[in-house]
Amino acid sequence: MNYINLQDLFLTPVYLLLIYGILFFMRTSIVDKEMKNYFIIGYTVKVIGAIFFGLVFQFVYGYGDTFFYFAGASIAREAFFNDMLSYWEIIFQNMDNYSTPHTYYYAYRMPYYGDPGSFAVNKIGSIFSILSFDTYTVNCLFFALLSFTGSWQMYKAWVDIYPMLKKQLAWAIFFVPSVFFWASGIVKDSVTFSALCFAFSAFHFGIIRRRKLYINILLLLVCFYTIYLIKLYILLCFIPACGWWFYAQYSSQIKSQFLRFVFAPIFLVIGVGVAYYAFSNLIQGTEYDLDKVAQEAYITADWIHQMSTEGSAYDIGLDQMDGTIQGLIKLYPKGIFITLFRPFIWEIKNFNMALAGLENLVILFLTIRVFKNQKWATILKRLRTHQMVVVCLIFTFFFSGIIGIVSSNFGTLVRYRIPVLPFYMIALVILAYKPPKPKKLRRIKV
Repeated sequence: MNYINLQDLFLTPVYLLLIYGILFFMRTSIVDKEMKNYFIIGYTVKVIGAIFFGLVFQFVYGYGDTFFYFAGASIAREAFFNDMLSYWEIIFQNMDNYSTPHTYYYAYRMPYYGDPGSFAVNKIGSIFSILSFDTYTVNCLFFALLSFTGSWQMYKAWVDIYPMLKKQLAWAIFFVPSVFFWASGIVKDSVTFSALCFAFSAFHFGIIRRRKLYINILLLLVCFYTIYLIKLYILLCFIPACGWWFYAQYSSQIKSQFLRFVFAPIFLVIGVGVAYYAFSNLIQGTEYDLDKVAQEAYITADWIHQMSTEGSAYDIGLDQMDGTIQGLIKLYPKGIFITLFRPFIWEIKNFNMALAGLENLVILFLTIRVFKNQKWATILKRLRTHQMVVVCLIFTFFFSGIIGIVSSNFGTLVRYRIPVLPFYMIALVILAYKPPKPKKLRRIKV
């Protein structure tokens, strides 16, 4: 079935003009000239990624989950125009509690009915489908706008922390190819990536900066719930980073060494305690429960490996996994390396792997360059004095380790690793930064 047709061809340019008109108007309120340069182009690359993503899956693969999400959104849109009460029940109620036959009539026809995470994407897409006259590429424009809005908020937060790195931060957040390809279209990744970006911004401006505290805390909770519902493992990896962030920020504000010696452990206990409480409550009763996480990881990795095509599968060492935490930990360093740097260019078998392989070559080059150009003493000092490098690396190592172990397939890995790439790239940017040398004053002979 062709989801992209003549209606897309006629309506997409109209909506593009409307959205760009609004964005250009909003751009006038940006005071910083350098940041202003990335506002329009940041959305543009998202649009390119979203539409190209749809074209690839329509005309190269012929199918994809993006079309199932769009089909579900179309059915929910149908409910909006035929039975408004059923539509609002679909949107706001748990799928297990739908009370009327009319609601169930629409809901059970929607793809992914029964899967809360995927069904949530159907719900979000239905709002865009109503606004877009049920047009696939116009829906892509709205998902791209959602992804860009989250990315822009995270960019503002990072610039607030490192105002001297505006250009480098923009490249890390907006212009990583696989991020704007996989996290801009009608897929889970667009929603979770946007929610992660919003959560980062809300934590920085709310918890750390204490600006608009209640609004940012509310936004943080909404984002955490969204990620929890769709991809819980992202949240589980982000929480430890937030715990360290909280501890490092508030302990560093204590000027007195004596008071810091007294209160720093208290902040550490609070940060770790809150992170552990949230972590333990989130995983309770799920497949991420510590009692069975290693076994689930082994089962998932083995299943994906067996279902993979020969060209895209990789074996991290499943024979070393015995379903225990110890077996999982042994493979963790290898999982981190695979997530960040593989597939290599000689392992490329298809378009997805080509995109990731070339990107990985650049990431590996930048990583080597950091350690080549910076002294080890400087790197260790940055790790000690720049708390945000550690925040990025905690999220990177927690996330990439488990993803590298579980994926067992480069095609799956390319999509799973999207949330970690900007954070790892930003860590490299901070470690590589060299302050400009002060200019020497020339002596003027009198």
